[in-house]
Amino acid sequence: MKNILKGSIIVLIMVVLGSCSKEYLDPAPKTALGELQAFDNKDRIEGQVNGMYAMMKVGQFFGGRYFIYNDIRADNFIPTSQNGTTGYDTYTHNVTNSSNEVQNLWGAAYAAINAINIFIEGLDENWTEGNLDGIITEEEYKSYNAEALTLRAVCYFSLLQLYAQPYNKDGGNSLGLPLRLIAYKTGEGNDMARSTVAEVYTQILSDLNTAEANIVDSYSSDLLNTTRVHRNTVIAYKTRVYLNMNDFANVQTEAAKMVSSSAPFSSPSGASNALNSTFAGIWANPYTSKESIFSMPFTDTDWPGKQNSLNHYYDPLSAEAHYISVTGQAYVALAAHENDARKALFQTSSVSGNTEYFVGKWLSFSTKSDYAPVIRYAEVLLNYAEAMVRGNNVVSQKAVDLLNAVRTRSYPGGAYTLSSFANPQAFQDAIMLERDMEFLGEGIRNMDLLRTLSTFPAKEGVAEVQPSSPTYIWPIPTSEMNINKLMVDN
Repeated sequence: MKNILKGSIIVLIMVVLGSCSKEYLDPAPKTALGELQAFDNKDRIEGQVNGMYAMMKVGQFFGGRYFIYNDIRADNFIPTSQNGTTGYDTYTHNVTNSSNEVQNLWGAAYAAINAINIFIEGLDENWTEGNLDGIITEEEYKSYNAEALTLRAVCYFSLLQLYAQPYNKDGGNSLGLPLRLIAYKTGEGNDMARSTVAEVYTQILSDLNTAEANIVDSYSSDLLNTTRVHRNTVIAYKTRVYLNMNDFANVQTEAAKMVSSSAPFSSPSGASNALNSTFAGIWANPYTSKESIFSMPFTDTDWPGKQNSLNHYYDPLSAEAHYISVTGQAYVALAAHENDARKALFQTSSVSGNTEYFVGKWLSFSTKSDYAPVIRYAEVLLNYAEAMVRGNNVVSQKAVDLLNAVRTRSYPGGAYTLSSFANPQAFQDAIMLERDMEFLGEGIRNMDLLRTLSTFPAKEGVAEVQPSSPTYIWPIPTSEMNINKLMVDN
C-alpha cells in the first residue's frame, strides 16, 4: 500500500462488490454508485452496512490474522514452520517496520475505518437533506449509525493492542494512533500526528456510548444476533475496553446490564445472550449459539483466503499451523484436568514423529466456514468477576460464582469455593489462568499480558520480552511512515 487511505477506497469497492456471500445483500459503497444512488433505497443502505462488516473480516484483519498474531506473540503456541508469511516474525518478536504482518494489518484496519467513515458521512448527509424520508425511519437511521460507530471503536481498540503501549503503563500518556474520524476519498489529509493512547480510548468510549443509546436491542434471528452489532454487543465490548483501562467500577456497571444477579447467568434484556450448555456447541455449525455475542461469519464460498483463516492455522495437516505448546501454562493446566471439555476438543498429529496438539475450535478444514469469534459471553462473565475482586479488593461469592460458571461448564470437577482463595491475588491468578485456557486461539492472551504489564514468557527458541523492551509492541509500518509526514515510530 503506497497510500493506505487512498487505497482503502479501491479496496472497499473490491471487497464489498466481490467478496460478500450470497447470504448477505451486495453492498453498494458510496464511491461505487454515487452519492444519491447508494442511499436511494433501503436494500442499498443495508448493503453498505454489510460492506463495513466485509471490510473488517478480510483475512489480514478479523478474517483470521488479527487473532493469530495476538496469540502467537504469547506463550501457548509453537510454529510447525518458520514461514515468515504466516507470522513467524511475530512469534519470535522480530517484526520490523516493513514486516508483512505489521504493514498489512495496519492497512486493513485503516481501510475498514475509512469505509466506516464514508458510510457515516453519507448516511448523515442524506438524512439531514431529507433524502431518506420514506426510505428508513429515524430509529433505523440512528441504529445504522450506531452500528458504524461500534465497528469503528472495535477497529481502533484492536489496533491499540499491537501498535501502542498499554493504557495501564502510564495512564494512556504514550503515543497511540492517528484518529481518523472523517472520510478520505482522495490522497489528501494523510499527514496526521498520533493521538495519545488515552485520547484514542476516549474516542472509543464516545463511539460506544453513543452507539448504546441508539442501536437496536436485538434482531429477528440468531444469525443476525451473532453477526450484526446490537446493544449487548456494545455493552460487552465496553467491559473489555474498561478492563484494559483498569476501570473496574465501569466494568461492573456495564456487565451488570447484561448479566443476571445470580446463576445461571444470562442477559436480562436485549439479545438473549448466555453461556452455551456445552463448550463444543459454541464451535459447531451453525455457529450462532447464545454465547456468540459477535462473530465474523464465513461460508465455503466466502472465506478469507488461504493462510488467513483460523481453521487453516489450526489444521493439524497444515504446514503453517501452530500447535499447543507443552510448556504453555494453559496446556499444562488443561492436561491436568480430567474430563475437561476444552481439552477434549484438541486435535492431534504425529506427522513430525511426536504427538502434537492443536486447538480444535475451528474444524471446517475443507470448507473454511467456521466463524471467527470477536467476543463471547464467557468473556463478559470473567471480565465481571475480575473487576469485582480487583475493584473491591475482596473475593466475593458472586465473583466465585461467575468464575465457576465458565469453569465448570467444561470442567465440572473444578469448582472453586470462597476458601479456595487466600487473598484477592490468588483469585486474580485463577482468573488469568482460566482466561488462558478458555480463550486459546481467540486473540485474548496478548491483550491480557499487555493490560497487566506482564512479561511475555520465554518459549521454544525465544527469550522473554519485558514491558521495557522495544519489541513489547509492534513498530509503525513503513507504509504509514512513508506517506504521513507527522507520524513518529514507536
